[in-house]
Amino acid sequence: MTPKIYADYAASTPIDPKVTDRVRAISDALIGNPSSAHGFGHAAWIELNAAREELAKFLNAKTDEIYFTSSGTESNNLAILGVAKANKSRGKHIVTTTIEHPSILNACRALEKDGWQISYVSPDKNGVVAATAIAEAVTKETILVTTHLANSEIGVVQNIADIAKAVKAKNANTLIHVDACQASSYIKLDIQELGADLLTINGTKMYGPRGVALLYVRQGVSIFPLVYGGGQEQSLRSGTENVPGIVGLAEAAKIIEKNRDLDSKKIGQLRDWLQAELEKLPGVLINAKKTNRLPNHLSVTLPGIKNRDLVKELDQQGIAVSAGSACSSKSLGDSHVLTAIGLTNEQISATIRVSFGRQTKKQDIQRVASAIIKKLAS
Repeated sequence: MTPKIYADYAASTPIDPKVTDRVRAISDALIGNPSSAHGFGHAAWIELNAAREELAKFLNAKTDEIYFTSSGTESNNLAILGVAKANKSRGKHIVTTTIEHPSILNACRALEKDGWQISYVSPDKNGVVAATAIAEAVTKETILVTTHLANSEIGVVQNIADIAKAVKAKNANTLIHVDACQASSYIKLDIQELGADLLTINGTKMYGPRGVALLYVRQGVSIFPLVYGGGQEQSLRSGTENVPGIVGLAEAAKIIEKNRDLDSKKIGQLRDWLQAELEKLPGVLINAKKTNRLPNHLSVTLPGIKNRDLVKELDQQGIAVSAGSACSSKSLGDSHVLTAIGLTNEQISATIRVSFGRQTKKQDIQRVASAIIKKLAS
């Protein structure tokens, strides 16, 4: 049988085998609840806190600024809704962008229904959101700016450090939340350099376990919990901690630190090769081509095709690509991101996202290119 090709790493990365081994070992060895007072619980507590220390190091943060959750979506919701609940007496205004992940946009829309004012800043045609544009939207009532570091559909990297500086210059009390999930495998996440007050990463995007994520919250930031219970995670996120998953997340972070530069170079070369091959075809548009993008992302508009049909046809050939964010919609033609950068409905319906990762080989990319070229020629 012809091997299947996974080219949708932006939706979910496979778990690194070393992470799988570590998670399995911890699952077999630890049966105690880390909140329990006996030896079984203490053993779990030791592993939990060792992982917390490793992840704090990964972000250049303090251990007591790391809070574990179940997903990037939960962390983003906790950041936005938790900060809103805790700081509404200072103002009821939040700034975000029109190209955020649905977990950010829908949390903001929920607040709008409760009387909050949300300002949505648009990007330029290359998907870049100007720091000056965000700062202009900030007022004395703005308690939070929430934005992503790298876009999940087109891979564009935002200059968070510049955004943070511009926002703080306008209103020093405005908090900065960064959704760094998509960027975590390729961009060094130094909290101090980014200037973030809150930051989200998750296992699903960094070759780690599913069902585990974290939220960094700078010491001194006022934030209320969304989940109440036994008071775990300094009472910000109650519920028994997923110790094997958290240990796996820390292992994934260690592997990224070791391999980030090599992975980025290798994967970027594969992306650029495919991009060059597709650009030889008449009418092909590479979205955000002239912008700083993640090395594994390629958003391409292919004239004369329907992305819905192409995704299904490629799947039948054992090739997995997507038409956009897996979290946006089951409807393959929808994309608020592509709309925001100026693509027409016809162009959006002809756009696919191909994304690569550590396991991607040159022959995989050649098969993807061949299949797409054959489809356009038919």
